[in-house]
Amino acid sequence: MKKLLFSTIALVSAVWFVGCSKGGGGSDTVIPTCTYVNGVCSNGGITYPGATTQYRYYDYKYYFDSTGMSYPQYAGGMTIVNSGAYQAFLREAMAVCDNASYSYGSSSCSTWAQGSLQVQFTVDASMVPQIYFAAVPGASWGSFNFGWYGSNGVTMNPLTLNTGTTFSLINNSQGFEIRSQGSSLNAGGLKLIQIQVNQGTLGQNNLSYKLFYPYNGVATLFATGTFKLF
Repeated sequence: MKKLLFSTIALVSAVWFVGCSKGGGGSDTVIPTCTYVNGVCSNGGITYPGATTQYRYYDYKYYFDSTGMSYPQYAGGMTIVNSGAYQAFLREAMAVCDNASYSYGSSSCSTWAQGSLQVQFTVDASMVPQIYFAAVPGASWGSFNFGWYGSNGVTMNPLTLNTGTTFSLINNSQGFEIRSQGSSLNAGGLKLIQIQVNQGTLGQNNLSYKLFYPYNGVATLFATGTFKLF
């Protein structure tokens, strides 16, 4: 795994493209741009497995595909295992609901908890993860707000965390954990968000995971599922 994660990489772009090299005759042949497919650098049909720039994984509770006024739902791999902790995450870390003294309909966290949550993370050669959450309420999209300031602070939907995030090996190096504090702009500030993969490594097509968020002062498991590699 160390060999995979810490390969020497010349970064040109932190998202899709890098310059990578292949040894030959005592000198390196520089490939100016590499297209990454499942985390592997490829150029002209030639692949360079050691030149890894980014892994991207995702999962969701539901996925909404809008067609006219119809919103069919497609089940993802995520399962909410603690509704109270999940609603606390929606209310505090994302501030999408219960932002008024009286909330109902799609303003209520109980409605949002019946809707959609997508989670995604990326890890590149810097080993500094980026975490992304996006939520949609279950009943109506009528009050689907972005950047709205309520009693819980600024609405973050999507919630993107890329500052102070950490990647650490756990379970005797058989798995890993990604950690981040919530945004300082809302009630999620200084509250720890944890993504745990007890068994697995970057590069696998599927990774079983757990999501934790503080609830009643205790780090609480609120969702489980299986990440898929983009």
